[in-house]
Order: sequence, then C-alpha cells, then structure tokens
Amino acid sequence: MLVYPGPARNLIARAGEFSGSKGLPKNFTFLLDPDYKVTNLYGLRWNAPRETAYPSTFVLDRQRTVHFVRISKTHGGRPRTAEVVAAVSKLK
Repeated sequence: MLVYPGPARNLIARAGEFSGSKGLPKNFTFLLDPDYKVTNLYGLRWNAPRETAYPSTFVLDRQRTVHFVRISKTHGGRPRTAEVVAAVSKLK
C-alpha cells in the first residue's frame, strides 16, 4: 500500500504526478490521505512549509508484522530500492 498525504485540493492530481506514467504494481493500493488521519496515526506528519509527511517505508507481512521500517526526517534518508527488495524477499 502507498499512502499519499496532502491537502484535499488537487490531491488526486499531485498523487498522479508522484506515481508517474509507469504507475504502480498491480498488487499495490494507492490510498489518499487528505485529512492526514493515517499520517497522524503513525506520527509521520512533517508540518513544515511545502511538506506533508516524513518520507517513510514499511514492509509488513500478511499478519501485519513489521519487518522493515525507515522513517527519515529528510528527503535524502529514504531507503535504497535494494534494501526494500531484500526485506520483501525475506517474507517469502
């Protein structure tokens, strides 16, 4: 699942820009979070000008057990793709 937070105004268009022309894999759910309910529930709100939420990546199994977490206070702290793929690969 991908959660895209932001003000309701133009949120669908902004989310579309984020996912790009390639789209997302078939098994991904794209959830819009216009009132920051999910973002606030997990303490991820980045309440700064032109920001919405801290860049965050979670890998959970079907029982919702968390196997990987990366919450960054900057844009440069996102995990590398290989790290996330490795965490997902361990679920199988």
